[in-house]
Amino acid sequence: MPALFVYGLLHVMSSKPAQAKKTKELTAQEEAGRQVYNKFCVGCHGVNGDGKSKAAEFFIVKPPNFHTAVFRWKSTPAGTLPTDEDLLHILNWGIPQTPMPSFKLMPEVQKRAVIAYIKTFSDRWEKEQPGESVYKNIKRPAYFGTPESINRGKKIYATNCTSCHGENGQGDGPLAKTLPVPPTDLTYPVRAAGPKPEDTFRVLTVGLEGSPMPSFGHLSERDRWDLVSYIAYLMNKGK
Repeated sequence: MPALFVYGLLHVMSSKPAQAKKTKELTAQEEAGRQVYNKFCVGCHGVNGDGKSKAAEFFIVKPPNFHTAVFRWKSTPAGTLPTDEDLLHILNWGIPQTPMPSFKLMPEVQKRAVIAYIKTFSDRWEKEQPGESVYKNIKRPAYFGTPESINRGKKIYATNCTSCHGENGQGDGPLAKTLPVPPTDLTYPVRAAGPKPEDTFRVLTVGLEGSPMPSFGHLSERDRWDLVSYIAYLMNKGK
């Protein structure tokens, strides 16, 4: 769904300002974030931050429920909270192949304010610390993207990925229609996880919590990088 249409729904279908479920007085930063949320986020994510807006009824991939504080696109292990940098990454990059647009041009102070406000929807942020990001341990190997790595990755892909993502990576595997969240089309020229191979490696390492995409952390680091090589090949095949 085009981002401009989503932006229109955001304003047309929202008649009430949002207020987090937390009853304590908002800090200055949280209040600033609430104003940003009311302007740019409430139409899709809902007045109550539960993702149950009128606009969301049109979406195949539904907005997250901020009350659960479960975020799909993050760099921390399943069951843990994302880091602020994870949430900032989503705001900057958006989530391609979904209605979530990029807010890269928004001033960072506003993005960090809306992150602070989003946290007021769940008391998990008061009780738990974010998980440890896997990014600091990710180092792209010299063999990434080589013909040998691509060929190895193709075999690993055939064993682990075709049932959902399909033989050609177009998200049309035999299980695709049975899943609550459509598998990613890996041939799409923009990766939802982020623009770098490290982002794809991160998804393979921690999975996408709240979706059918599991962690493949049981695969060796070499196998995961070879798989990333093949996924990058699928995205750039014929280009």
